[in-house]
Amino acid sequence: MVDAPDGSVGFPTRDAAPIPTRDAAPIPTRDATLVGDIFIVSTLHFRYNATMTPKGRKPGRKTKLTVQFKPLEGQVFFDIKPPKNEEWKTPEPETKKQGKLRGFFSFFGFAFAIFLILFVLGIGMSGWGLFEQAKPLAFAGYDSLKEGMGALKSQDLAGAKIRFAKAEQSFEALSERLRYLTGQANQFLDSPLYLEAANKLILVGVTGSQIGRELTEILEGAEKLPSIFTNQNLKGDSSVKLTDVLRDLQAKIEGLNQKTLALSQDLDALSATALPTDVKTQIAKAKEPVTLFLEGLAEIRENFGTALKLLGDKVPYRYLVLLQNNHELRATGGFIGSYLLIDVNDGAIEKLETKDVYATDGNLIDYVPPPPGIDKVADRLYMRDANYSPDFPTSAKQIMWFLEHSNGPSVDTVIAIDQSVAEKLLELAGPIDTKAFPIPVTAANFNDLFSFNIESKQSETSTPKQMLIDFIPQVKEKLLGLGDFSKLADVATNLIQSRDIQVYSEDPEIEALATRFGLDGKMVAADPKTDFLALVTTAIGGNKSDAFIHTQVDHHTEVDRLGKVTDRLTITKTDTWTEKDFATWQTLVDRYGTGKADLKTLKFIQGQGDNMDYLRVYVPKGSRLIGLEGIDLAKLAAPEDLGYSVFAFPFGPLSPGMSKTVTITYELPFTIKSQPGDIYKFISQKQSGSENVTLKKSLAVSDALKIVETYPKVENSAFTLYPEFSVALDSNQIFLSAIASAY
Repeated sequence: MVDAPDGSVGFPTRDAAPIPTRDAAPIPTRDATLVGDIFIVSTLHFRYNATMTPKGRKPGRKTKLTVQFKPLEGQVFFDIKPPKNEEWKTPEPETKKQGKLRGFFSFFGFAFAIFLILFVLGIGMSGWGLFEQAKPLAFAGYDSLKEGMGALKSQDLAGAKIRFAKAEQSFEALSERLRYLTGQANQFLDSPLYLEAANKLILVGVTGSQIGRELTEILEGAEKLPSIFTNQNLKGDSSVKLTDVLRDLQAKIEGLNQKTLALSQDLDALSATALPTDVKTQIAKAKEPVTLFLEGLAEIRENFGTALKLLGDKVPYRYLVLLQNNHELRATGGFIGSYLLIDVNDGAIEKLETKDVYATDGNLIDYVPPPPGIDKVADRLYMRDANYSPDFPTSAKQIMWFLEHSNGPSVDTVIAIDQSVAEKLLELAGPIDTKAFPIPVTAANFNDLFSFNIESKQSETSTPKQMLIDFIPQVKEKLLGLGDFSKLADVATNLIQSRDIQVYSEDPEIEALATRFGLDGKMVAADPKTDFLALVTTAIGGNKSDAFIHTQVDHHTEVDRLGKVTDRLTITKTDTWTEKDFATWQTLVDRYGTGKADLKTLKFIQGQGDNMDYLRVYVPKGSRLIGLEGIDLAKLAAPEDLGYSVFAFPFGPLSPGMSKTVTITYELPFTIKSQPGDIYKFISQKQSGSENVTLKKSLAVSDALKIVETYPKVENSAFTLYPEFSVALDSNQIFLSAIASAY
C-alpha cells in the first residue's frame, strides 16, 4: 500500500486497553454457536446437512439432497441422491415466494372442481330443474376466476381485476339462488346436507374472488414502488413517500391474510360435513396450497416492519458501505480504501457521502495493536485493516468501533461490497461519462481508470480518491433511471450467491433478515463430524498483485482401516503478471504522464511487485499437524478461531511468473465408523472477494473399507482408484461420501 496515514497523529503506548465495544467491553471472539446453521454450498444454499437450492435457482426454493442409511440383512445400504439433473437446468428459476403464489393459484382448480362435484351430486340429483337455472352462474364464476388467475400470472393486472370482479358477482348471485333453493328444500330436495356443503363452497368462491381482486390491487400498488423511489431520489419529488405507500400495502396484506384465513376455515368446515370420503380427499388437497399461501403471507408480514425500518420510516436510517478492493485481498473481501455514509429517510436518500479511509484513520487516537499479518505492514490497527476476521459480523463490529473512535458517526447497518459489485452494476448501467476521463467508464475499464488515477495521484484535490467520490452519484442516477428494477434484482441475487455483498446490523430483526437472504457473511458453523477448509488471505505486500495470483488447492483425504482420517493439503500459488497486463495503464501514462509517481512505482502497484500474503488455513478444531513442506515450521502459528484450528503463516514472496507450494498434513479429531457405516462430509468455504482459485478434492480408503457412493458424482480416473473432482472455488463446495466395511 503506497498511501500512508497522517504521521502527525500521536501513537498511544502499546499497553493501552484493547478495543472496547460501545458498552466499553472488549469485542468478544465470535463463538461458533452464534454462527447458525445456514451456509452456502456451491451456488446452493444448504440448511443443516442436506437442503439445497439447485444451481441456477434463486435462494429460497429448497430441494432435498437425501442421505439414507439402511441396514439390510446384515449388510449396509447407503443412498446419496442429489437433485435430478433437470432441476439444475431450469432456465427461469422459481423463488420460494413464487412457489407459494403458484400453490395459491392451483388452489382454485381444486376448490371449484369440488364445488361442481358437490353441486351435481347434491342438488342436481334431487332438484335438477332448479339446478339448471343455477348452473350457468356456477360455471361463469368458475371460468372468470380461472381467467383472473391466468391474467394474474401473465401480469395483466387490469384484466385480472375485471375477471375477479365478475367471478365475485357470479358467486354472490349464486348464493342468492341457493338461498331460494334452501327455502324449497323440504318440497323438492332429499339431501339438505349437500345444500349446506354447496353453500359453503359458494362462500369459498366469493372469498376466493375477493382474495384474487385484493391480491391484484396489492400487486398494482407494488408496481408503483420503483417509480415512487425514483421520483424521491432522482427528481426530488416527495409528494408521495415510499414509506407511506408501503404502510398502505401492509394494511391491505393484513386484510388479505384475514380473508385467506377465512378461506382455510371454510375448507375445514367442509371437511367436517357428512360428505363422501373421496370428496373429503379433494378438500384436503385444496387446503394444502391455501396453507402454503398463508405461510408466504406470514413471511411477508413478518418482514414488513423490518423493511420500513431500513427505509427510515419512523427515524432516519444510516448505512456504512465499505468499498473493498479485492485485488488486495482481506478476510471479508478486500482492502478498505473508501467507504460511503448513506442516510435514508422515508425511503429517500437524503445524504450520500464518500470518504477516504486514510482521512478517517488520521483521527484515531486510541492505540490498538495489530493482529498477525497486519503487524507486517502497520504498527497499529486502523479502520482500513479492521476487516481481519473472515466472520463478517465480527469484522463489522470492529469497523463500527473504529469509525466512532475516529470522530465518525455511529451507523445502523454495515454493508461490504467488493470491486465485482461495481463492475456488475456498470454492466447494467452502461457507460458513464465523466469529465475526469476522455473515454466513458465501463465495467471493463473501471479498475484500470480509477486505480491509475488514485495511485498516480493525478488529482490536486485534498483527497486522492476524489474522482471516485464524484463518480458514485453519477452511477446512482444512472441506475435509478433504469426504470426496470428486475434486472437489478437479478444482479443482486448473483452477487449474494458469490458472497460479494455482506450485511451486518446490531438490530436482531435486520440481522435475521440478512441471514435469511444469505447476506450475513458468517463463517460456516463448526461441526465436530465435518471436515472443513477455509483459506483466508491477507495481502501484506505487492499492492494490487492479488488480481494476478492463481491458486490451486489440492485436498486429499485418507481413511485407514481403523477409521482414522488424515488430510494432505497442498496449496500452490502462481503469479501470472506480465508486461502485457500493464498495457491499459501504459496508454494512460502516455496521455497523462505518471503524475506524482514514477513508472516503476506504478508497475509495482499494478501487479509487478512481489506478492506477499499472510495465509490462515481454517481446519476442524483439534486437528493435529503431522507434516509440513514448503515453509519453515518456526514461521507457522497454530491459534484457534471461530471454533476451528488455524494454521497461519506468510506465503511468498512471489515474483511475476513464479510459483510456490506449501503442503500441510494433519490428522482430524474424529474417525469414520466402518460398522455399520458412516458418512464423510467435507465443506470448503470461499473467501469473499477471492478469484482464480481451483479446488481439487480426492478421497482414498483402506483396503478394509469401501466407498459406496459419493456426491457429487465423480468418475475414477485411469490413474487412481479413488474418487476426485476439480471445481472453481467461486462459491462454497461440499463433498459427501458413504464409507462402509469392505467385508
